[in-house]
Amino acid sequence: MSKKPNLTAVKAALHKDKFKHGSMAVVFTAVFIAIIIVINILVSALTDRFPSMNIDLTLEGLNTLSEEALDVAKGIENETTIYIIGSEDAVRGDQVYTNYGLQYSQVANLADRLREANDKIKVEFIDPDRNPTFISSYPDDNLTTGKVLISSEKRDKVLSVTDLFSIQQDSTTGEYTYYSKVDGALANALYLVNLDTVPVVAMATGHNEMLSEEENLTSFVALLEDNNFEVKSFNILTEDIPEDASIVFIGTPTTDYTTEEIKKLEAFISDAEMASSRTLFFTTYPTQSWESMPNLSTFLEEWGLRPQAGVLQDTDANNVLTTGDGSASAYLFANVSDELLTNTYSNVVMPLSSPVERLFSANNDIVTYSIVETNDTAYIASTEEEVAEENPETDTHTIVALAQKYMDNQGKITANVVVDGSSMSLLSTFVGNSTFGNKSFTTDFAKMLTGTTDTRIGLSVNQTETNTMDIAASAAVIQFVGLIVFTVLVPIVVLAAGLVIFLRRRHL
Repeated sequence: MSKKPNLTAVKAALHKDKFKHGSMAVVFTAVFIAIIIVINILVSALTDRFPSMNIDLTLEGLNTLSEEALDVAKGIENETTIYIIGSEDAVRGDQVYTNYGLQYSQVANLADRLREANDKIKVEFIDPDRNPTFISSYPDDNLTTGKVLISSEKRDKVLSVTDLFSIQQDSTTGEYTYYSKVDGALANALYLVNLDTVPVVAMATGHNEMLSEEENLTSFVALLEDNNFEVKSFNILTEDIPEDASIVFIGTPTTDYTTEEIKKLEAFISDAEMASSRTLFFTTYPTQSWESMPNLSTFLEEWGLRPQAGVLQDTDANNVLTTGDGSASAYLFANVSDELLTNTYSNVVMPLSSPVERLFSANNDIVTYSIVETNDTAYIASTEEEVAEENPETDTHTIVALAQKYMDNQGKITANVVVDGSSMSLLSTFVGNSTFGNKSFTTDFAKMLTGTTDTRIGLSVNQTETNTMDIAASAAVIQFVGLIVFTVLVPIVVLAAGLVIFLRRRHL
């Protein structure tokens, strides 16, 4: 026969202080944990929907959109998708390009913020291993982990890791510096794929050009692409000039053009039905032999421009860039005329330049301009090694000349022929270095030639250093703080506090 429950004993147990305190502790703990779980779920949902709620703790603000990029995102009117190639876990966990020390998660973080700014923008992660069908649908783009594809109904743009980041090594110390270009690169690509029309620069090959896209014009091409120009290459010997070309770039040819090729140039630049401005852009070099290129020389002279022999040098050391290779006097600081370009450009360097003669200022419907010129203390030497005479004949010389012809009654569409006497001014040393004004001048000049002077045609892609030290401490101090304080002392303090609390509570 079972005993009846001792209700008196049960009531007594329930009224003991130990039970009361213990029960309250359990209830409080359970409620507290439940609240934390709910808050965590809500915060996770909100931060997924509004990425800007995630506080950017990076010293350089790597996970914060610039005002320019934010403006671009807000202005997107077409459905546009940012495809990040790689698994989402690998991208967000900085497991992409880890061997190079890159913080690749920044790509996902900034893409999220672009999506937040405009619901027309979508972000998708494409794992090449799990979605080979998507990868194979873009056979020409070689979509591998780490690349980004921005796509709209108008066009696509692929960004490689070098478009998003750059690594530079100090030649003295050997240390590497890491830079991020993610903000500007993503925003610029978004803008590019939504443009109605894109100006095309066609690089002519076929005449042993000294300048080429594959060899020494990588920074020049990158600059054009950063500013939403599309760059193509074609062989003028065997191919027609691309129909959509706005600029045909002829990078210092070393052999003459044939009569048939000259006809191609004339047909391109003189098309009465052109819908937008067109340009033939020639670069020259002091050793270039124009006497051996009579066809090209005659064509340029018809437009009032004549490349000359010799190297421009300057008698005033203040107008010369100091170098260590013995050719300092030929690295000239030049002046950009404000007749057509109204911006101010500082430190524009024109190295190893040959002068360009303007045969006339105006002739019928063709007008010529001096775009870049030397100071009035410059002179022409036969070679860069030539020692200046005691009193050389100095004057202002044109380095970059433009011949222009209006093709419509409104003066909006022009046919342009440019002769740039300084091939080297387009190399990475100058257009890839913000110390010099070549980058901004080249960009503005290209926009002017194509009639795309709207400042939104291109967004400047700036580099932000990602590995700056925000704590000034020695290695010993950093090791002490990291190992001793956080690895040893903090856990001991927490353990001791927990032990004290446990011993006091067990006697309640």
